[in-house]
Amino acid sequence: MRPAEETHAAVAAPDLPPGVVLAIRDLRTHFFTDAGVVKAVNGVTLSLKEGETLAIVGESGSGKSVTGLTVLRLLARTSAKVVGGTITFRDREGAAVDLLALPDAQMQRLRGRDIAMIFQDPMSSLNPVFPVGEQIAEPIRIHKGADRRTARQEALALLREVGISDPEARIDAYPHQLSGGMRQRIMIALALACGPKLLIADEPTTALDVTIQAQIIGLLKGLQQRHKMAMMFVTHDLKLVGEIADRVAVMYASQVVEEGPVAEVLERPRHPYTKALMDCIPRRDYAAEGPQKLKPIPGLLPNPLAQPSACRFHDRCAFAEPRCAEVEPVLEPVAAGHDVRCLRWREISL
Repeated sequence: MRPAEETHAAVAAPDLPPGVVLAIRDLRTHFFTDAGVVKAVNGVTLSLKEGETLAIVGESGSGKSVTGLTVLRLLARTSAKVVGGTITFRDREGAAVDLLALPDAQMQRLRGRDIAMIFQDPMSSLNPVFPVGEQIAEPIRIHKGADRRTARQEALALLREVGISDPEARIDAYPHQLSGGMRQRIMIALALACGPKLLIADEPTTALDVTIQAQIIGLLKGLQQRHKMAMMFVTHDLKLVGEIADRVAVMYASQVVEEGPVAEVLERPRHPYTKALMDCIPRRDYAAEGPQKLKPIPGLLPNPLAQPSACRFHDRCAFAEPRCAEVEPVLEPVAAGHDVRCLRWREISL
């Protein structure tokens, strides 16, 4: 099969509602491989307001990271293609732009300036042959036109802001000379270098211990409030969602299966998959008969090369009935701002 190129017709960006900084509509990102087509993101619709945090959760392979990478257009052109949908973003001048239709040069100006990303593994994302201060200063020079001296001073200020101890010494350190927690703080400083309107954090605490995780979450919350950023927080850890997010979108097998306010979704999940994820969280509460046992989700994610045309979760679902293997559910409103993709959500008390 001939590799596909990432192309998209240039269309006028639709208007965004007041206060909305990002609107993803029916996004479809496919990977064309020798084994077949992987529909990594298949019909995702999401929006994000200024200053709001949207958490995207789900198992590995559900399409969370690909959604974020598609927003930034960082997918490999040799295999990835956006085959449908729009991504509309309000830049710092207030103009609504279709990110998928922008020429490469314009997208490069937005990337790192208006939209920034914290990647999963800072050790592989930071350049090992340059001091961390130079890496933070580079986008400041490129996007702000600062000279080297000014860019270095701004980089030093960012190191202080993200809580790096002895920043005057650390600014000339190389990534391998820093701990995992420090490297993650460097990645955050790099993402904030130009004051972006939208920050995409792709599992920023995965490789860190619990204590450092809490520090990074607290740091991100404080920085977001000070900079008034919108944030898309990608994670597989539902415990973190309640600490940092305003809304949550649960993804399964390339689709959003439930989306709504964090308190409502976590306290009263309406989709069997959301409930199954909640049951996987270790708890300290005790029932009369003793400690509660974890309830692992049976089975595996469907084969990405041959996803079922009906409900993607039916073969792992405790509430499935025959029609679930025949009919594909659509997102339906449960309440204001709360949607679910399940044929039986009205019948099941979760």
